[in-house]
Amino acid sequence: MEVRSSTNGKIRAHSAHASLWDEIVDDHNKKRSELDEYVKKKRNKNNEATLDNLPVVIYLNETIFPILNQALIDMLIRVKEENSFYRPKSAFNGIDFLSECLYNRNPKYPDRSSNWTYIFDMDWVQEFLKSNPRPYYPFSLIWTRDYATLKIQSYLRGYWVRRRPDVQEVRSFWKDYKLDKINKNQQINLPSDV
Repeated sequence: MEVRSSTNGKIRAHSAHASLWDEIVDDHNKKRSELDEYVKKKRNKNNEATLDNLPVVIYLNETIFPILNQALIDMLIRVKEENSFYRPKSAFNGIDFLSECLYNRNPKYPDRSSNWTYIFDMDWVQEFLKSNPRPYYPFSLIWTRDYATLKIQSYLRGYWVRRRPDVQEVRSFWKDYKLDKINKNQQINLPSDV
């Protein structure tokens, strides 16, 4: 698309890009005018666009949005409980929570709301995860703060005990004993013609 002359290459290249830009702007303006005409046809006497009488909008407003709105409110409450507002990493997955809420609150199946099912206990989720397993998440996303604290403390206590000289002596004794036992077993199992 580059149009250059040897004397004034920059100006001609710029004008080629400008004409392409003008073409894009003209196409956008044409599509925008078509949209404006459509909206003008749909306006009522008070100059308000009337989309409320469309069956899709009625279905969304009466059926989907009340359930989705309550699920989103519950998700925000759960996020606050999980303290996910303040931590950059969290084990809480909002998409899983919304899926679980929408599944259990489906108005076609009213018995689900009284018998709440965790998302990973649903048959269709288990089948999907067999063929599409999720990636491994680090413990920092899975563990609660209390459990992570317990694991870190137990590791440090173990480290402090293992570094003591008397424990080091016992550990080295058992390590040497195990190696001696393995070496003796290997010598016994050697063929007799060697």
